[in-house]
Amino acid sequence: MTGTQTTSHGGWLRRTLFCAVLVIAGLSPVMLRATEREPVPGTIAIFPLQGASIQLNALADKSAETVSDALARLGRLMPVPAGSVRNAMEGLPDGFGEEDLRNAAVRMNADLYAFISITSMGNSIAGTITIKAVSPRYNSMNRSISVRSAIPMNIPLKLVREIARMHRRLPLEADLLEQRDGRYLLSAGQWHGISPGRYRASGGGTVVISNTGRYRSLALVPEAAVLSKRVTILVYPSVRALIREIDDRIEYNTNYRYSLANSGAEGTDPEKKFAAGMCLINPGANTCMPGYGSYLSTAYLGFKNTTPSVAGIVFSSLLIVHHFLLPEYMTKFKINFFPGVMDSDKTTTMNNLQIFCWSTIPLTVSVAYLDQLAHQFTGNRVLPPFFFNKNEAALVLSLIIPGGGMFYKGHRLAGWGFHLSELFLAGFCVYTKDEKKKVLYGGITLGAVKLIDLVTSFFSPPSYNFYNLEKEGRISVSSPLMDVNIADNGDPVYRLGISCTF
Repeated sequence: MTGTQTTSHGGWLRRTLFCAVLVIAGLSPVMLRATEREPVPGTIAIFPLQGASIQLNALADKSAETVSDALARLGRLMPVPAGSVRNAMEGLPDGFGEEDLRNAAVRMNADLYAFISITSMGNSIAGTITIKAVSPRYNSMNRSISVRSAIPMNIPLKLVREIARMHRRLPLEADLLEQRDGRYLLSAGQWHGISPGRYRASGGGTVVISNTGRYRSLALVPEAAVLSKRVTILVYPSVRALIREIDDRIEYNTNYRYSLANSGAEGTDPEKKFAAGMCLINPGANTCMPGYGSYLSTAYLGFKNTTPSVAGIVFSSLLIVHHFLLPEYMTKFKINFFPGVMDSDKTTTMNNLQIFCWSTIPLTVSVAYLDQLAHQFTGNRVLPPFFFNKNEAALVLSLIIPGGGMFYKGHRLAGWGFHLSELFLAGFCVYTKDEKKKVLYGGITLGAVKLIDLVTSFFSPPSYNFYNLEKEGRISVSSPLMDVNIADNGDPVYRLGISCTF
C-alpha cells in the first residue's frame, strides 16, 4: 500500500511539471530557441601575413589575435575563429595575392577580410591592417591603417586602438531573419550591446526590443526595415574603456623600455639617484666648477654615454656670474662684494637685491642640472625617473624650481624662459619693495607667470621624440622620420627619412 502511494505521488509530480512547461511555453511565444542562441557566423576573417623574419611573423600573429579579441569585445564584427583562418591560409598557393585572400574569406562565408603585415623601418617597426569588404553592404569599411613603434609589443596595441576608434560611429546593423507573432527575429543580441528597450532606427522610426539572447533578439521594427529585411539601430559601441586600457598598456611598455634601469645604466634605483643628484651631487660639483659641474653631475645617474650641452654650460655659467655681479655692475663696482656687509655706497635697497641674487644661486644651479639632464635623456633615449607620474613630477619640480617641470619634460628653451622671467620678476619686487604700486604690479605678474609655469608643466606633453613615437596614432600615407642617437664615440648621429604606405 505504501509503495502504491509513492508511485501515485511520483506520477502526479511528473504530470504537474510537464503541464507547467507547456503553460510557460504557451505564455511565452517570444522566448528564443536554443539553436538561436548559437554564435553567429564570423563576419571578418583576419589573415596575418608572413614577413621576412620569425620575429615579424610572430608579431603579425600576435596582432591578429589581439585585433580579434578586441573585435569580439566591441560587439560589431564577429571574427572568424583563428583555427579556421589558419586552415584557410594553409590551403593558399605559394605567392598568393589579395584575390586569393578574398576567395578564402568567401569560402568561410565572411562579409569582410583583413590582412596584417609587419615590416621593419630602421629603428622602428611598422604595422598595417588592411580591411576589405566581400559583401557590398560593408564597402564603407574599406581602409588601410598603419602604425609604427620602436617597441614590438606596442604594434598590436596601437592597431587595436585605431580599430576601436573606427567603432566610435559604427551603428548596429541587423538582418530580419523571420517573423513571429508580429515581431521579427533579429541577427543581433546581447553580444552586440543591446537589451530589451526602445532604440532609434536609421531613417526614422523606433525599434522595440522585447527579448534578447546572446546573438539574437525579438523586436518590433519600422515598416521600412520589414521591406528591406534589414534594420540599422543607432546604438554605438562603448570604446572609451578599451582605449584607456590600451593607452595604459602602451604607457607601461614605453616607460619600462626607456627607463634608466632598463637602458643598461650603471647601478639601480634611478629615482633615489635623481633626488640625490639634485640635492647633493650637483650643488657640490657646481661649488667646484660652476656651470660645468652640472654636466659632471649627470654621470651619477649612470648614463652609458654622456656628452655636454656646451650652450647650456656657457649660458648657466654666465647666469651664475650674473648672480654675483649684477649689484656690483649696477653700482659701477663701488659696493662691497658680499651681501649684508654695508658700506657708504651700498643702500638698503641694493643690499636686499644682493641678498636675493646670492640666495637664488641654488635655483639656477638646479636649473643648469635639469638642462643637462634633458640633454642626456634625449641623447641616450632614456626617460627621466618618476615618469610613470610625469605630470605630477613636473608640477612638483616647477613648484620648487622656476621652469623645472619644463626641463623635466624636455622643453629646455621654455624652461629657461620661465626661470629667467620668474627670477626677474621676483628680483624686481625685492628691489622696489618700498614702492607699493610697483610691488603690487610685479607680484601680480609674478603670480600669473608662476601659474602659467605650473599649468604648462603639468599639461604639456613631453618633447622626447622616442616617447612621442609610441604615443602617436595612425600614420599618414607619408610620414617624416627624425631621430637623434649617440654613437659609440660620443658623437650625435642624426637620422632623417620618410615612411610611405602603399
